[in-house]
Amino acid sequence: METNAVRKSPPHLIRLLRYVRPYWPSFAGATLFGLVKFLTPVAAAWVTGEAVGVLQRAGQGVLPPEMAWTKLCHLLFIGIVVTLASSVPTYLRSSIGARAVQSVVRDLRCDLYAHIQKLDHAFFNAHRSGSLTSRIISDSEALQPFLGQALVQGWMNAGVIIVVLAFFFSRNVYLALLSLVLLPCHIFIQRVINWRVKDNARTIRDRLAALAGSTQEKLAASTVVKAFTREDDETQRFSEDSAELIELGIRNSLLGGVSQAVVSTLNSLAPLLVMLVGGYIGIFHSETLSLGLLVQFVLMQGQLYGPFERLNELQLVTANALGATERIFTIFDTEPEVADRPRAIQAPSFRGEIIFRNVTFAYPDNNTPTLIDLTLEIPARTTLALVGPSGGGKSTITYLMTRFYEWQAGSIAIDGRDIRDYKIFSLRNQIGLVPQEPTLFSGTIEENIAYGRPGASPEAVREAAQRAYAAEFIESMDDGYETMLGERGVKLSGGQKQRIAIARAFLKDPAILILDEATSALDSESERYVQQALEDLMQERTTVVIAHRLSTIRHADRIAAIAAGRLVEIGSHDELLQIDGLYANLCRQQYSLGAVEIPETWVEGTA
Repeated sequence: METNAVRKSPPHLIRLLRYVRPYWPSFAGATLFGLVKFLTPVAAAWVTGEAVGVLQRAGQGVLPPEMAWTKLCHLLFIGIVVTLASSVPTYLRSSIGARAVQSVVRDLRCDLYAHIQKLDHAFFNAHRSGSLTSRIISDSEALQPFLGQALVQGWMNAGVIIVVLAFFFSRNVYLALLSLVLLPCHIFIQRVINWRVKDNARTIRDRLAALAGSTQEKLAASTVVKAFTREDDETQRFSEDSAELIELGIRNSLLGGVSQAVVSTLNSLAPLLVMLVGGYIGIFHSETLSLGLLVQFVLMQGQLYGPFERLNELQLVTANALGATERIFTIFDTEPEVADRPRAIQAPSFRGEIIFRNVTFAYPDNNTPTLIDLTLEIPARTTLALVGPSGGGKSTITYLMTRFYEWQAGSIAIDGRDIRDYKIFSLRNQIGLVPQEPTLFSGTIEENIAYGRPGASPEAVREAAQRAYAAEFIESMDDGYETMLGERGVKLSGGQKQRIAIARAFLKDPAILILDEATSALDSESERYVQQALEDLMQERTTVVIAHRLSTIRHADRIAAIAAGRLVEIGSHDELLQIDGLYANLCRQQYSLGAVEIPETWVEGTA
């Protein structure tokens, strides 16, 4: 089964331009100011040529000295004004353009993060968090050179080329054509080299994302790395992966260097060629070409080939941006398998009756069903414990209740209505979860508890902590509820983390509660506090408990034994002991009362 659908979309750069559209006045303004800045050298070359022409005519006696001096002063004044005035457009182009570029990157990054948040459980199982972080941060950052240079400087360079060519053809067609004779070499070099740079850029970004994911994974599991003394191995692997990136980066730099070297050479040859041919015309046909015009043509060669060289560099920037946009919009094109139905409604306040009817489910890319024709009824405000061999489907039942995945057959209803009729957010908003390993975030203790109900008052947070038996250890800390927790709550013990998670659930006050091995990893002292807090939390709620430690669920209203995706038996603790089936066998094994082999058909299946 395919997990996430990918929709067809327009080319990536066209989609990127949609983010530019709201800021087009800023980009247009930056382009116009930049064009003024870029045309300043053109104006200076024109002034210089005109001045040389004045001096030539004065030397030939065509212009009187006084008139020549006056014209020369006028030209000098124009040159000074143009040069000084160019500083203002330069500043405005930079400030306006930078604001527009940063705004586009921010919008794209926020939309990408929001889209990823909407994707389902299967997507996150298939993508490492480090790789996703790279796409959100690094790939969007890689678009800045494209937005700041290609979208602004591209038009600026094109404008300069048009102005210079218009001047050339209006003054001397032969020299204008001569100025363009080396242009095909520019185009050929760009086409031959830049496509290779584009492919390399995409490979580099893919390798960077993989390296970021692997690095984050290993750093997060530093305890395991150290426990198995794998520090040197991980360092060596990181070094090897980094070396591959260096080779790719060097290859791209060499290709770019070859391109720039050849283009720079052509830029230097162009004015020499014009000077040679123009000089010949000026010497043997002086009546058709003045010295001033020849100077203007020679000086403006740089203003013609310079923009072409910058356009070549912009193509490299564009090639790098294509790799980043492809990776970004591939995520945008991924649609969640689990989504709201077109006519989904807000879930009302649940009583908490849950019914699984003939549910069959297989995980993506797994042909073996994890649940097979499962029928299970959980009356409102009762506690159901799920027990059985690992891989039997216990956790899967809770995943489907919260619609982390879609099942292939059957139905799941809460209070008599299929949960697919409810909007996902409103469904999950009434389901609380206390996992085996609670997730805490960097921030204060108060912020972590309030994660269960954003905007909760400090009083409500403290009441939740009190009910979770967490207030005592929190208030004993120097900063109390304002104590900053490290990454994943490393400053707290396992039992303290669990009580923070229970406080979070108290604050959320859900109608349905899921306890997933909530006490299995705790010492006896911590378990006593946590178990008491959980018993208080379970009052007047529908509770589903997954437990391997059977002593914690013997007082559940009902216990369901699950194996190989099927409901094997269900009843109270005493009833199941009398049946002497799977649950009784598990009890005997755990309490060392004579272990009994479990039939193989009960332990098949997937986790």
